Amino acid sequence: MREDMFKVIVERPRLVNSDGYSRDGRKFRNDENAPGRLGMKRGYVQWPKGLNENLAPLKRYLEQQVDRPWDRVYSDIRATIDARSTVKQHILQHIRDFVAIDTHWVEGKVVIRNRTWWQSKEVALEEADVGLFVHPRTGILLRNRHFVSWDRRKRHMREQAQAQEYLDRRDIDENRQLRRIDGIWYEVTLSQLPMPRVLANDIVYDACWDAVRREWVSRQHGDADTYAISKRQLGAQALKKYGLAV
Repeated sequence: MREDMFKVIVERPRLVNSDGYSRDGRKFRNDENAPGRLGMKRGYVQWPKGLNENLAPLKRYLEQQVDRPWDRVYSDIRATIDARSTVKQHILQHIRDFVAIDTHWVEGKVVIRNRTWWQSKEVALEEADVGLFVHPRTGILLRNRHFVSWDRRKRHMREQAQAQEYLDRRDIDENRQLRRIDGIWYEVTLSQLPMPRVLANDIVYDACWDAVRREWVSRQHGDADTYAISKRQLGAQALKKYGLAV
């Protein structure tokens, strides 16, 4: 582990204040656009440094140690990070966010003791929400091949939602679309929601009844700028025309 890993993880670089100037206030005070009268602290950062939760370097380091004995990996970490420091001990605690250390062998499978602030339970490796683990027999740091990161899970859910939307919706033109609702196909007519207007120095959002949502909608809530004026169930001939299942 690099000797300055502690600073990379914990120490935030010197900040820049809201005026866009660094901790040195001379550049701010010498600016020709600066006001004529300045307070003594103008141009200076109030908190030049602070704690940072940038744990990406620690995660990358641990992933690079795969297939090494965990005892040696941890020894290298402790050689750089002294647990007697409260702040540095905080880093050691974060190791368990990426590595399952407390593991044991049960009926030919690796079981992990999953600890959270509210409970402690044993889960199979396939169900563990951690990317690395220490093998209970060999003590080698290994990659959990069953682990799926949260970013990949979000991307998968988004792709599933888009695929489902394609199965349940077909756009005919700007104002018409086919929608499958509760297994039945409808032709839906759309219209623009009214723009907000000013009335007695107040902004008014006119609401319209949405035939699909079956509720009043307006531009004030939500991202949509259209609503369903009406919907009409498709007959067998229309279903055949659009290539939809009868």
